[in-house]
Amino acid sequence: MFLRTGAGLGAAAGLGLWGTTAQAAASIDVVMVNAAISGPLRGVLEGASGGKINDAPWQSTTDVVSRLTAPGGTGRYDLLIAGSDFVRKPIMGPRPGSELVLPLDTAKMPNFGQVADAFKKDVADRDGKVYMVPVFWGFDSVIYNTEQMPESDPFTQSWAPLFEDKYAGRIAWYDAAHQMIMAAGLHLGNPKPEDLDGKDLDEVVRFLISRKKNIRTIWSTFAQGTNLLATGEVACLYGPIPVRAELQRKGFKITNAWPREGVLSFAHSAFVPRDSKNLEASQAVINAMLGKDYASQVTKASGYLSTSNLGSQDFSPEERKRFGYGVLDGSTKHHGLGFPPAIAKWIEGWNRVKSA
Repeated sequence: MFLRTGAGLGAAAGLGLWGTTAQAAASIDVVMVNAAISGPLRGVLEGASGGKINDAPWQSTTDVVSRLTAPGGTGRYDLLIAGSDFVRKPIMGPRPGSELVLPLDTAKMPNFGQVADAFKKDVADRDGKVYMVPVFWGFDSVIYNTEQMPESDPFTQSWAPLFEDKYAGRIAWYDAAHQMIMAAGLHLGNPKPEDLDGKDLDEVVRFLISRKKNIRTIWSTFAQGTNLLATGEVACLYGPIPVRAELQRKGFKITNAWPREGVLSFAHSAFVPRDSKNLEASQAVINAMLGKDYASQVTKASGYLSTSNLGSQDFSPEERKRFGYGVLDGSTKHHGLGFPPAIAKWIEGWNRVKSA
């Protein structure tokens, strides 16, 4: 703000501060899960970028792709962060030159070398250039109130509470075609629900329509989901981990299930839209997300886990288990939130569910 005033500009000129300092003072517009820039995390990232970070309301990875591919979308935001498997094809395009994102200069991101081996597959590159970098990971599950649903019940440790009659009237679904159809597919025993198409997809859509009678509502923002559990309006919901983490910090008796069918796991990767004017600041944010200050705090602040080798060094074995690191060592069953080739049909099917 100082540099935006006449006095500030004059002082900057007199002190020879024109170059990087003035440039770094600009704000950057991002779309990412808001929980991943909450609390102390914002200070770390804004310190790295040298300016204010304006984070737009988050809804889903599908929404991020829609924003990027909409007319003018490649110039609307400076930095986007969303599910790696889902966004790779849309952002990279079918051939060199068709990318909707800018190549990143990894020489200016020294923490790029800290990306853990398990997430190197989430790096998107082409012709020797890197376009997308994984910055945090997590999983979706059933989030529930332990005073209303017993942890010891095998029924609880599945995706069934979201669909079956046992908790009818006390269930909330997430307004996201990708996640809800994947969860329903796993519950119905499909080993690769991301490939659902044709009559198999129709079967899952019909199932969701038949079970809609059991739900109280469909939520679309993390704040809505958090409030539904906090007020006791619902006993369980399809839940991203930040919902659980926020409520646990506030003392609510909320936890996540470890479904026998597997949690839905994912990594979120960062990329810079093709017409962004703030590549340097965006790269600084990506680098900071892989650094010690951010990586060591992101789990306790948001529930997500760092893709950096620097993220879990200080966690005890009990903490690693509770936070979900079993997804990486194989002790926790999981299924990746892969990109559905028939995504357009999924979205149409989910709209049928909502309008039923």
